[in-house]
Amino acid sequence: MQIDDMLRILNVEPAQLPPAPSSPARAEEAFARVGRTAQPCVSCGQPATAPRIVDIPDGGPRWVDTCTPHMIASTRTGGTSAPESEALNTLRSAVRLAGVDAVLLTAPLTEAECTRG
Repeated sequence: MQIDDMLRILNVEPAQLPPAPSSPARAEEAFARVGRTAQPCVSCGQPATAPRIVDIPDGGPRWVDTCTPHMIASTRTGGTSAPESEALNTLRSAVRLAGVDAVLLTAPLTEAECTRG
C-alpha cells in the first residue's frame, strides 16, 4: 500500500506523526514503544498495538502507531485478506475443529468487559 493511501485510510496528516529512527525499527524497539509508554493509535486514540516506521516523502521516517483494527485496515492486501486475517481464520477453524470453547481477543478488553468476567 502506498504511504498516501495508508495515511488517507487512517485520516492522519504526515506532520502529526512523530519522528522515527532512520534505520528500520527492530521488533524490540517497536514493542518497547507501545509497551513502555502507551502510545495512542494515530487514527482512533485507542492504545496502539502495532507501531511501524514509514518514510514520508519530504518528511523523513515517522512512527505510525496503530491499534490492531487500524493496522489491518491499512495493511496492503493485494486484493486478498490481510495475512493477519488469514492467520486468525486458520486459528479459528482449528479451534472449532478441536471442539474447544475459546474466545480470540484481537484488541484489549474494555474496563466493562473485564468486570463482566
